[in-house]
Amino acid sequence: MKMKKLLFVIPLFALLFYGCENVTEPIDIESGVIPAFVIIETTNRDVVAGGNLEVLFQLGQTQEENVTVEYTISGDAVEGEDYLVSGSSGTVVIEHDPETTQLDRGSIIIEFPFTAALGTTRNLIITLESATTESGESLTLGRGDTGLSRTYTINGLGEIPEGTYEYQATGDFEFAGTFDIAQQEDPLDVGGNLYLYTTSNITGPLFGVDVAYAFNVAITGVLEGAPYAHEPGFETIVLDVTGNYSETDEVLVLNVVFRCCGVDGFGYQIVATPL
Repeated sequence: MKMKKLLFVIPLFALLFYGCENVTEPIDIESGVIPAFVIIETTNRDVVAGGNLEVLFQLGQTQEENVTVEYTISGDAVEGEDYLVSGSSGTVVIEHDPETTQLDRGSIIIEFPFTAALGTTRNLIITLESATTESGESLTLGRGDTGLSRTYTINGLGEIPEGTYEYQATGDFEFAGTFDIAQQEDPLDVGGNLYLYTTSNITGPLFGVDVAYAFNVAITGVLEGAPYAHEPGFETIVLDVTGNYSETDEVLVLNVVFRCCGVDGFGYQIVATPL
């Protein structure tokens, strides 16, 4: 009985050993298993203006040599306006690393300018066109319906009209007046964060001079202000600024709370409309 069990186990181990020895070899359809392939590994996802994305291209099995992958970009995103691709756009080389136990990968970096898809969302679609080894062998593109094409949705910042606004402030302080809203040609860096819009005066007559303040508007209309006033000499004016902009009603709401100046916690709400 023991001898019969041993005779059964030996060929089983031999079969397993043979299979493991050949996992790095290119595989063809005739062998009854999946052929050598390449996929776009980075899955469909949303990205934000001002950020970046590393897109990974992965081989299903090592080819023991470099593989050149060609791809195309489509969709309604505009190159140079909504995105920038590092390196040679349209080509990525998956370099073979004999020292690694991981699957061979190549990548590109896509950057999304701060003004990308401003006021809207746009799609960037990457599609595999070819994959060729250094020795001239062509690989299968995608694995079934997976990884042949990927879609990345760029969520831009919200857009707010520039110009002069008339406002009324109510709360712990009450005042009225006008200020200007402007979109910056280059986003302002305030406290390590970038801001696209400014109001020419967020404190009315309280300081005797205009206090400019930077802010962003999300695509949903939600507003987020900078941590402090950005102009030189005004950085000690620290405010919590939130609010929203309604494109339908053309109403801008700024909720302002002081975190400085001896009135910490006091605040007011500004409701403004364009003139």
